[in-house]
Amino acid sequence: MLKKISSICALTALTLVAGCGDDNPADHDHDEHAEAFGFVLYNSGAEIVRYEQGVVTGELDVGLEKETALLTVRFLNEEGDSFTPDADDGFSLGWEVTDSAIAEVEWHEEDGLWAFHVIGEGLGETTMVIKLNHNGHADFVSLPFEIHVTADGPGEDHDHDDE
Repeated sequence: MLKKISSICALTALTLVAGCGDDNPADHDHDEHAEAFGFVLYNSGAEIVRYEQGVVTGELDVGLEKETALLTVRFLNEEGDSFTPDADDGFSLGWEVTDSAIAEVEWHEEDGLWAFHVIGEGLGETTMVIKLNHNGHADFVSLPFEIHVTADGPGEDHDHDDE
Protein backbone atom coordinates (compact mmCIF):
# COMPACT_ATOMS: atom_id res chain seq x y z
CA MET A 1 0.00 0.00 0.00
CA LEU A 2 2.83 2.40 0.88
CA LYS A 3 4.36 1.64 -2.51
CA LYS A 4 1.13 2.65 -4.31
CA ILE A 5 0.83 5.88 -2.32
CA SER A 6 4.48 6.71 -2.99
CA SER A 7 4.02 6.02 -6.71
CA ILE A 8 0.91 8.21 -6.87
CA CYS A 9 2.67 11.04 -5.00
CA ALA A 10 5.71 10.75 -7.27
CA LEU A 11 3.53 10.77 -10.39
CA THR A 12 1.56 13.79 -9.11
CA ALA A 13 4.77 15.67 -8.29
CA LEU A 14 6.21 14.85 -11.69
CA THR A 15 3.05 16.12 -13.40
CA LEU A 16 3.12 19.36 -11.42
CA VAL A 17 6.80 19.98 -12.14
CA ALA A 18 6.40 19.22 -15.84
CA GLY A 19 3.34 21.49 -16.01
CA CYS A 20 5.26 24.43 -14.55
CA GLY A 21 8.31 24.15 -16.81
CA ASP A 22 9.46 26.55 -19.48
CA ASP A 23 7.33 24.82 -22.10
CA ASN A 24 4.08 25.62 -20.34
CA PRO A 25 2.05 27.78 -22.75
CA ALA A 26 0.27 29.42 -19.83
CA ASP A 27 3.60 30.93 -18.76
CA HIS A 28 4.33 32.48 -22.16
CA ASP A 29 3.33 35.95 -23.19
CA HIS A 30 1.33 35.48 -26.38
CA ASP A 31 2.47 38.93 -27.50
CA GLU A 32 6.11 37.80 -27.77
CA HIS A 33 7.82 39.03 -30.89
CA ALA A 34 11.24 39.79 -32.27
CA GLU A 35 13.00 42.28 -30.04
CA ALA A 36 15.58 44.63 -31.49
CA PHE A 37 18.61 45.74 -29.51
CA GLY A 38 20.44 47.34 -32.45
CA PHE A 39 20.59 47.60 -36.23
CA VAL A 40 22.93 47.54 -39.21
CA LEU A 41 22.44 49.84 -42.19
CA TYR A 42 23.73 48.57 -45.53
CA ASN A 43 24.45 50.52 -48.71
CA SER A 44 24.46 48.15 -51.70
CA GLY A 45 25.34 45.28 -49.35
CA ALA A 46 28.20 47.09 -47.57
CA GLU A 47 27.77 47.93 -43.89
CA ILE A 48 27.87 51.70 -43.34
CA VAL A 49 26.26 52.24 -39.92
CA ARG A 50 25.98 49.92 -36.92
CA TYR A 51 24.22 50.50 -33.62
CA GLU A 52 25.05 47.77 -31.12
CA GLN A 53 25.36 47.67 -27.34
CA GLY A 54 24.67 51.40 -27.08
CA VAL A 55 27.41 52.40 -29.54
CA VAL A 56 26.94 53.91 -33.01
CA THR A 57 29.68 53.40 -35.58
CA GLY A 58 29.66 54.79 -39.09
CA GLU A 59 27.87 57.62 -40.80
CA LEU A 60 26.00 58.36 -44.01
CA ASP A 61 27.28 60.60 -46.80
CA VAL A 62 25.17 61.91 -49.67
CA GLY A 63 25.55 64.66 -52.24
CA LEU A 64 23.45 67.79 -52.48
CA GLU A 65 20.31 67.12 -54.54
CA LYS A 66 21.34 63.47 -54.83
CA GLU A 67 19.95 60.30 -53.35
CA THR A 68 21.77 57.36 -51.89
CA ALA A 69 21.67 53.92 -53.39
CA LEU A 70 19.04 51.73 -51.77
CA LEU A 71 19.81 51.47 -48.05
CA THR A 72 18.69 48.33 -46.21
CA VAL A 73 18.14 47.87 -42.47
CA ARG A 74 18.64 44.63 -40.53
CA PHE A 75 17.92 44.61 -36.83
CA LEU A 76 20.10 42.94 -34.20
CA ASN A 77 18.79 40.79 -31.36
CA GLU A 78 20.33 40.67 -27.89
CA GLU A 79 22.99 38.18 -29.04
CA GLY A 80 23.96 40.40 -31.99
CA ASP A 81 22.36 38.18 -34.64
CA SER A 82 20.64 40.06 -37.47
CA PHE A 83 17.01 39.55 -38.35
CA THR A 84 14.24 41.08 -40.42
CA PRO A 85 10.93 41.40 -38.56
CA ASP A 86 7.78 39.92 -40.06
CA ALA A 87 5.49 42.68 -41.33
CA ASP A 88 2.54 40.28 -40.94
CA ASP A 89 3.12 40.53 -37.18
CA GLY A 90 2.53 44.30 -37.23
CA PHE A 91 6.14 45.46 -37.67
CA SER A 92 7.21 48.41 -39.79
CA LEU A 93 10.28 50.57 -40.26
CA GLY A 94 10.38 54.09 -38.90
CA TRP A 95 12.91 56.91 -38.90
CA GLU A 96 13.35 60.47 -37.82
CA VAL A 97 15.70 62.99 -39.41
CA THR A 98 16.57 65.90 -37.12
CA ASP A 99 16.72 68.54 -39.88
CA SER A 100 14.70 67.81 -43.00
CA ALA A 101 16.16 70.91 -44.67
CA ILE A 102 19.48 68.99 -44.77
CA ALA A 103 18.30 65.43 -45.54
CA GLU A 104 15.07 63.53 -46.08
CA VAL A 105 14.13 59.87 -46.28
CA GLU A 106 12.33 58.60 -49.35
CA TRP A 107 10.61 55.23 -49.16
CA HIS A 108 9.01 53.40 -52.09
CA GLU A 109 6.79 50.38 -51.62
CA GLU A 110 8.53 48.56 -54.48
CA ASP A 111 11.86 48.80 -52.61
CA GLY A 112 10.54 46.68 -49.76
CA LEU A 113 9.59 47.31 -46.16
CA TRP A 114 13.13 47.51 -44.79
CA ALA A 115 14.79 49.70 -47.43
CA PHE A 116 14.85 53.40 -48.29
CA HIS A 117 16.90 56.23 -49.85
CA VAL A 118 18.27 59.36 -48.19
CA ILE A 119 18.15 62.57 -50.21
CA GLY A 120 20.55 65.46 -49.71
CA GLU A 121 18.33 68.55 -49.48
CA GLY A 122 20.81 71.14 -48.19
CA LEU A 123 24.49 71.41 -47.37
CA GLY A 124 25.44 70.48 -43.83
CA GLU A 125 25.04 67.80 -41.20
CA THR A 126 22.05 66.33 -39.45
CA THR A 127 21.25 63.15 -37.58
CA MET A 128 18.84 60.29 -38.02
CA VAL A 129 17.38 57.59 -35.80
CA ILE A 130 16.04 54.23 -36.93
CA LYS A 131 12.87 52.86 -35.35
CA LEU A 132 11.22 49.46 -35.29
CA ASN A 133 7.50 50.09 -34.99
CA HIS A 134 5.08 47.45 -33.78
CA ASN A 135 1.33 47.93 -34.04
CA GLY A 136 1.50 51.72 -33.97
CA HIS A 137 4.25 52.33 -31.42
CA ALA A 138 8.05 52.27 -31.47
CA ASP A 139 9.44 49.10 -29.89
CA PHE A 140 12.99 50.21 -30.65
CA VAL A 141 14.61 53.61 -31.25
CA SER A 142 18.31 53.82 -32.02
CA LEU A 143 20.73 56.47 -30.94
CA PRO A 144 21.23 59.05 -33.69
CA PHE A 145 23.85 58.66 -36.40
CA GLU A 146 25.25 61.42 -38.58
CA ILE A 147 24.26 62.31 -42.13
CA HIS A 148 26.65 64.54 -44.08
CA VAL A 149 25.43 66.36 -47.19
CA THR A 150 28.20 67.84 -49.33
CA ALA A 151 28.28 69.47 -52.76
CA ASP A 152 30.44 66.69 -54.21
CA GLY A 153 29.02 63.82 -52.15
CA PRO A 154 27.97 60.43 -53.51
CA GLY A 155 24.62 59.48 -54.95
CA GLU A 156 22.48 59.67 -58.03
CA ASP A 157 20.76 62.88 -59.15
CA HIS A 158 17.40 63.19 -57.47
CA ASP A 159 14.46 64.45 -59.50
CA HIS A 160 11.98 66.17 -57.16
CA ASP A 161 9.32 66.10 -59.89
CA ASP A 162 8.89 62.33 -59.40
CA GLU A 163 7.55 62.73 -55.86
